[in-house]
Formats: sequence, structure tokens, C-alpha cells
Amino acid sequence: MMRSLLPALVLFVPAFAQNKDKPKDPPPKPLYSFQLAVEPGKPTKLTIRGLRLDTATDIRVQEPKSTGKVLGKGRKSAVGNQQSADVVGDSEIDVEVTVPPEVAGGLLAISLIGPGGESKPCAVAINDDTPRLAEKEPNDGFKEAMPLTVPVVVTGGFKQAQDADVFKFEAKAGEEYAISVQAKRLGSPADVLLSLYNADQRVIATGEAREDNPDPALTVKIPKDGPYFISLLEGNDQGGNNFNYRLIVRKTK
Repeated sequence: MMRSLLPALVLFVPAFAQNKDKPKDPPPKPLYSFQLAVEPGKPTKLTIRGLRLDTATDIRVQEPKSTGKVLGKGRKSAVGNQQSADVVGDSEIDVEVTVPPEVAGGLLAISLIGPGGESKPCAVAINDDTPRLAEKEPNDGFKEAMPLTVPVVVTGGFKQAQDADVFKFEAKAGEEYAISVQAKRLGSPADVLLSLYNADQRVIATGEAREDNPDPALTVKIPKDGPYFISLLEGNDQGGNNFNYRLIVRKTK
């Protein structure tokens, strides 16, 4: 009897050791949400894109007064031509996030959980009471520039390669404006270039990224009355329905 058990034991020990050394599955890796902001005080549906999101089963919203839930199963999604999955993602999942009305402004961190554990968080903005507009095409040149009333937050995107988005606002001499973009800091693959032009279509200021913020921003004192144009370009001439940004324009003086 003992003799007949030996072969089974010999086979069992290597299999046990092999299972013990098997590497753990990596967790999901959310990169960004197609919708870069949530509305406080009501549920917001987000489509998050990243890596291994088809393995995600739960969500953690890293703000104690906020909640989130997964809406259905994650799914694989195609990667565009000449795009890297590490940058744009290869899978998506729908979630619903609710933040209370008093949590306005700032950023909200979201993690996803799968068999391999909990992911590092991605971020979305939380809307405040600044008026918001959706970008309207065509606005790819000075003649088609989309008019803005300041203050404003514009939700837009580069829908195709080599897309240019131009906006126009009226300003008076001596006024000061702060113009900024939110994109890369929210995980968006859009690498935005920001420039401000005067009525003669000459550049008077360009946006600069900071050490703590990869997106461009500028503050400018207006030299004379007239229309001014904000130009946004994608720095790598890329585009698609996930190359989204938020443009924020405020008068500071």
C-alpha cells in the first residue's frame, strides 16, 4: 500500500511548490475617465479607461463622504493606430460616483479593485459653481473661434489628429486673466499646448507647465481693448474621443 502512494506523493510535491511560486495577478490600472469631472450633489456616470479594467469588480472612492459603484462588467477596447496602450489604455469600465453638494472644487481620487488587489488611483475634477460650456465644432481657426463669456470652464477634446481648438473672449486694457488647462493631471492622454493671441493674431502669451502640474497655464495683463483668442493644440498631433481637456478662464483683476 505504501509503495502505491509514493508516485502520487512525488508528483504532488512539485505541483504544490509550483502553485506556491505562481506570481500574483496584477491589479487593474485606471488611467483616466472620458468625463474629466463629476457634478456634486448627484450621481455621475463615468467611463474609466486603463489597463486590465476587464478584471475590475469593485470601486473605492477616496473621499469619505462620497460613494461609488461599478456598473456592469469591464471590457476590452481597441487601441488607436500609433497609440500606446500604456498611455491610452486597452480596456474600459462604467462606474457611478456620487459626491455631496458641499464637496465642490478640487480633485476626487478613484481606485478600482480586482483579483490582483486595489489599483493606484486616477483622478477626476469636482465641478464648482463656475459656468460650464461644451466645446462646439467647428472652432479650428480664428474665423470660427468659439465665443466665451468669462468666467467659464470649457469641456472639450481633440477628436482627430492635428485638431486645433480656438476660443474668443472680449477684454479691456488693464484686466488680468488666468487661463489654464486640466488634462494630463487627470490622466488624459492629451498633451495640450496653450497660446493666447491678440486681435492681430499675434501670440502675446504661452502656457507653461509647472513642477507640480504637467498641464499649461498662464496669467496675462491685457494690453488693450479688443478680442483675444485662446488656441489649444495637441502637442503630439494625436486625437480621438479620449483626448479630452478642461479649459478654465477667469478674470483675476
